[in-house]
Amino acid sequence: MLAFAGPAFAQPASPEPGLPDPAATGRLLAWQAEASPWLSTLAASAGGDRGRVRLAVAQARFASAARAPDTSAWQRRVADVSAQAGFRRERVEALSALSNEAYRRGDIAAVIALENEALADALRLGDRSEQAGSLYGLGMAAQAEGRLDEAEQQFERAIAIWEDIGADRLVAVAQRALGRVHESRGRYAQAVDMQVSALEQLLADGRAMDQSESYYSLARLFYNLEDYEAALKASNQAIDLMGGNPPDFPLGLNLVLRSQIHVERGQADAGLADARAASAALERNGGDLGLALASLSLGRALTASGEHGQGVATLRDGILRADAINERVLGADLRLALGQALLAMGRPADALDPLAAAQVVGEALELDRLLQDVSLEQENAWSALGRSDEALAASKRAFAYRTRLTRLDELGQLAADPGRRRARERFMALAPGEVPLGRPSRARSDEPAGLPRWAWGLAIPMLLLAWGLLRLGRHVRHLRSEKQQMSVRQRALETEHLALRERVSVDPLTGALTRQAFATELATLLSHADNHGRSVALLVFDLDNFKAINDRLGHLAGDEALRLATGIARGKLRSVDLLGRFGGDEFLVACEGMDQPAAEALAEQLRFDLVWRAPDAQPPMDGLSLSVGVAVADMGRGYDAGDLFHRADSALYRAKRAGRNRVVGDDPAHAAAGDAASRRARQWGDALAD
Repeated sequence: MLAFAGPAFAQPASPEPGLPDPAATGRLLAWQAEASPWLSTLAASAGGDRGRVRLAVAQARFASAARAPDTSAWQRRVADVSAQAGFRRERVEALSALSNEAYRRGDIAAVIALENEALADALRLGDRSEQAGSLYGLGMAAQAEGRLDEAEQQFERAIAIWEDIGADRLVAVAQRALGRVHESRGRYAQAVDMQVSALEQLLADGRAMDQSESYYSLARLFYNLEDYEAALKASNQAIDLMGGNPPDFPLGLNLVLRSQIHVERGQADAGLADARAASAALERNGGDLGLALASLSLGRALTASGEHGQGVATLRDGILRADAINERVLGADLRLALGQALLAMGRPADALDPLAAAQVVGEALELDRLLQDVSLEQENAWSALGRSDEALAASKRAFAYRTRLTRLDELGQLAADPGRRRARERFMALAPGEVPLGRPSRARSDEPAGLPRWAWGLAIPMLLLAWGLLRLGRHVRHLRSEKQQMSVRQRALETEHLALRERVSVDPLTGALTRQAFATELATLLSHADNHGRSVALLVFDLDNFKAINDRLGHLAGDEALRLATGIARGKLRSVDLLGRFGGDEFLVACEGMDQPAAEALAEQLRFDLVWRAPDAQPPMDGLSLSVGVAVADMGRGYDAGDLFHRADSALYRAKRAGRNRVVGDDPAHAAAGDAASRRARQWGDALAD
């Protein structure tokens, strides 16, 4: 029952041009309220039930146009009077307006009550279209509260009904909503297919606001896929379709998203400008939900622009608004952004509380992508505080969530599967208002009524086609049931596989990647850097005097020395950098976008921190230090993993020969190092081969 341009875009009607000044409007509203009983009696005398309903509708429309605070009460009156008089269309419109208003102000409980009321009416009267509309509205409410299983079921029920009665546009709208559920669960390839197909149908239908919301949904989907080119195109087209005087609420939502796209593209100024424009639009007509979204966008943009203090204050205000309307997922996103902002300010201890609160929501709603991001930030915070055990635990959690995500697999399918790749290409080729080939535009209401006489010749073929489609629908539902049962069994197998994969890919003592896992990730990193002309720095280091400490203080002290070194490294590295254990006391670090001087400076920080903190460790480890070799792959020196390791390892060998406890960079003038480097080179070659 929710208006099908929304509910994300649902909002009260804007006042008509020429509306009287607020004082005059207030007087008229007050008179309307006082005179309502008398006017109702007069209308009933003049026109009976029809007169009473028309009066109630007119009063509600005036209250809505004037943005009266009691608009909902007038709409409730229309619903009740229409029910008493048996005027179905007016009651449906009133309940729909009430539901949209409740969703806009974040009152999901009211939305559910209204949709259930409308559903009861539809079932009693046998109105299948309105029954589907109410199921759609209940699905939107469930999605807003993070109940994704229920949302998926309601959308599928609505789609089945609308498909059965031939409501193509409404099928597309519900498919768009179902695509958002798939997106929330990380089923990105499935979501792309569904969203692009829905957009093509809605372009054929020709309703600008429906098209605009589909472009918005696709912009958000491509943003999550990190396809910022497609996301920006979709966002721009969503805004263009709103016309020269766009409604505030959908405009604000699109500006929020476009701001985030600009920030991810490194365009902080453009992102901040869009975020401020979004805040202005949603402050005019967004309610607490809109203002919480605006706070998330503006807080992130301010942080990206270096205005950390103002960003933190904005994000905290958004958290209060999200909590007030029980928007748990949005509240978790705000807390994650707050934790990131506090870390950027150098306040890791303060970042832990909002990150922990976001983790609680993520675990309750099984949001693996959110949990991965939160765990990575927790790892950074604990590392900055020198708490290596907690940092290691957070790192392991991040790895577990990352491997559980279907996103990487789905991205691989998106790239490999021709049909899904074509869906993205179809979208990039579309223009607003363009009807895709092979999908004719729906006939308009101004066409002549009735059918030409020859059309009746199609009756028998169409009846056979309808029966075939009905059988196909039953078969599809049977297959879906079997697929769900298979998914349960597959999930159990995946859990066992992921546990085994973690044991193979992560060093259990330090939480760093194993040699083979690091080699695999480095190959991917080098390929990405090669495609984009970026540099990749490789640091190879080992612990000086480690054997002496191990022999003198015992193996437990040696283990603590390894954890100390990796904890310091995590505190200096970004979440996208790689940390691996080559073997024994030898480690590797890879950083994309870092040149030779920056890499040597990072290596010097690692060396200095370890020397400074080792004497205060438990037990004290006097004499523990680092020798580091540094090399860089770039467009001049190439992106071969074997050559990069050989150059960094040779530099490490020279650091050892020069007296240890130092950083040595790659020097083409030096020949290959001796036996130790050759041993590691053979091991590295084996890792690359594996």
